[in-house]
Amino acid sequence: MLRWRWLAPLALGATLGCVDVRAYEGAWEGAVVDDPAVRVGFAAETRVDELLLADLTLRSVSATLTTSDGRLAETRLQPVTRSNADALASLTFDGDPLHSYLLWAPLSGDTSGNTALVLLSLFDNERVELRIIDRDQLFGVFLLRRKPR
Repeated sequence: MLRWRWLAPLALGATLGCVDVRAYEGAWEGAVVDDPAVRVGFAAETRVDELLLADLTLRSVSATLTTSDGRLAETRLQPVTRSNADALASLTFDGDPLHSYLLWAPLSGDTSGNTALVLLSLFDNERVELRIIDRDQLFGVFLLRRKPR
């Protein structure tokens, strides 16, 4: 019995270090931050009509995004390959996210094949932030809340 006592603290430590992101699955919505310093190419009234998250793990996410301006219409977001296994998934900035995902979003109506970079960050207290970036032409921070059912 005594030789197994060391397992209890080890198991407790492993449990405390885990982040269960599955609670963030579902539909989210919210407005762009109306600050010209972090809003370029999006009108002040632009919203995320729906960000649908499914199959969330620390290494992957299935996500579909629709914005009110039509730029993204039920767009399936594609992961930046291997980014979630890299330190990039642990990006820290104001608010200290639990986990972040880097994704690509093909822009609707863009015939050049352009894709925007999407940074999806999960925070405590059921808060999600979404950043959409396309070179110098597009930058928006969206503060999301769970969409009512």
